[in-house]
Parts: sequence; C-alpha cells; structure tokens
Amino acid sequence: MSTSPLRPLRIVLADDHPIFRIGLQAVLEQIPGVRVVAQAGSPKELMAHLQALECDVLVTDFMMPVEQQNDGLKLLEQIRRHFPQLPILVVTMLNNAGLFRAMLALGVSGLLSKASLADELPQAIRCIPQGKTYLAASVAHLLQQDGAVRKDMIGVQPPLSPRELEVTRLLAVGHTVSQIAVLLNRSKQTVSTQKVSAMRKLGVANDAALYLYLQEHGLT
Repeated sequence: MSTSPLRPLRIVLADDHPIFRIGLQAVLEQIPGVRVVAQAGSPKELMAHLQALECDVLVTDFMMPVEQQNDGLKLLEQIRRHFPQLPILVVTMLNNAGLFRAMLALGVSGLLSKASLADELPQAIRCIPQGKTYLAASVAHLLQQDGAVRKDMIGVQPPLSPRELEVTRLLAVGHTVSQIAVLLNRSKQTVSTQKVSAMRKLGVANDAALYLYLQEHGLT
C-alpha cells in the first residue's frame, strides 16, 4: 500500500446486503482522509473491482453467499493470492474463535464486529499505515478466553500459508494426504510437507493432536 498526504486512502467495501453497504460507506466517509472508490455485493463483483481499480484497503464482510460460493476463508485466500500486499479489514457477526484464528493466519489486518463498527472502524483504519493488526474488543475477548491469542503475541506466531491452511482444512473433514494430493493437483510429498509445516506452526506433535486442534478451534 502506497499512500500520500495529498490523496485520500482509497477503500473498496464489500457486503452482500445493500443497506449495510450504505451504512458502512456512511461510517467510512466520516473518517478524514478516506474515500470509498467502489462497492461490491458479491465475490465476483469484488474481484472485478480489485482487478480494475487501485485501492489501499479492502473492507469486506466475511460471508457473501452466492451460488456455490459460501466459504469466506476461500474468498480471503483468493484475495490474498492475487493481492498479497492489500490490507484487509473483515467485518462480521460471527463469534467463532477458530474462524478468527484462521483469518488471522491469512494475514488480515483487522477483525471487526458489525455491532460496533461506528466506534471501531476509524480505529482500525488508523492502524493500517502502522502495519498493526486491529481486533475489535469482542473479538479480542473471545480469542483471549479461547487461549488462541494474547495481545502481546499478535503476529509473533508464524501464520499458516494459504496452502498450509488449505491442506489442514481438508484434513479436518477427513481426507487423507493422498486424497488431498489428488484434489489439489499436488504431489503427495508436497502435501505431506505442507501438513508437517502447519503442524509445527500450530505446535502439535502428531495427527491425533492436529485433528483435536482443528475440532477445538472450529475448523472441521
């Protein structure tokens, strides 16, 4: 993200509910130095805007169900793959520590609650130029209760790469390494290496511990 004091921070916002997009834009336009350059109501529309426009920050809902696309993590993985440096602020009504942890592993810049956007979105926007991760108070509280993260440990644990996350999620639903290799069109050795790397980052020592971890954190 390259910004200049002479031009506003360019925002693309995405949510499948038009009324919420209007409210989100109203909050954003009250923040000095911010301009909404595009709105999207679906993953397809969002990707088209990101490819056609220059923007500095994406503010997006986590779930935008459309046709067969109802997996918010897959959408974030796709955005991160094509736009690896784009700061992403995720707004959601979810209350799932496992999903929050998975989003943080994908390198999002902030997790916000739709219930408190008016207060917290300006704070999150101010964190972007500093490279800090912003957590809504409700999100931080849930993660601390879950033992998933401490404020002083944000960004310390190496995040899972998108491919490692993909492998662990397929393991969580019962696929074997061999089956995952076929599904992802990768070699069995590559999948096994990504699995071992993910286990090391998560601090689990064997398959049983990995499956337990995935179940406990809502990734199954």
